Amino acid sequence: MKTIYLLLIALLVTNCDSDDPVDPASLLPPITTTGENTFGCLIDGKFFRPRDGRSTINSDNRGIRIITTETTNVEYDIRDFASEKTSSLLIHIEGFQYNSSSIYQFQESNGLNGIDGLNNSYAHCRIWKNAELGYQRYATYPNSGNINIVNQIIQGQANYHNSTFHLKLINTQISNDTISIELGRFDLESFSLQWKDWD
Repeated sequence: MKTIYLLLIALLVTNCDSDDPVDPASLLPPITTTGENTFGCLIDGKFFRPRDGRSTINSDNRGIRIITTETTNVEYDIRDFASEKTSSLLIHIEGFQYNSSSIYQFQESNGLNGIDGLNNSYAHCRIWKNAELGYQRYATYPNSGNINIVNQIIQGQANYHNSTFHLKLINTQISNDTISIELGRFDLESFSLQWKDWD
């Protein structure tokens, strides 16, 4: 009987340990510079990563796309299509410096992208806030953070984009509602990225 009692205590202790909350920062990928095709950040302390969705005729619903706009600008379009409450983040870099290391300051965003966006570096996102507010849109404002991007073109083919970033964004409808994006990092290789599965 004593043995059974001790086994029950050990089982309870083990179960309690498994219920410990996971530190969201522990889910982030390591900071690398070798084209590992990784991305992660914390949005208001919650882990955010790209995940593919089901393909449709008009869209492949990729977790990450790198888009060149107006020849000198680059956009990172990051989406989590797999969560019940999907999220998205767009980072626009104005005057992207190829084959260099540069720090870009985030400025004001009008919530648009490509040629419809403002002529500066910015970011905006769409996230589920809570049951009362539902989906909300957030945008950067002047000097609201920065992104450090190292871009390397290897042997004229492999194009590595690796970065660390942090920023604050303001709700486009509620001026006193802000969010923070912290510990952001990515390590992307633009050629192999098209075959990467984000799950």
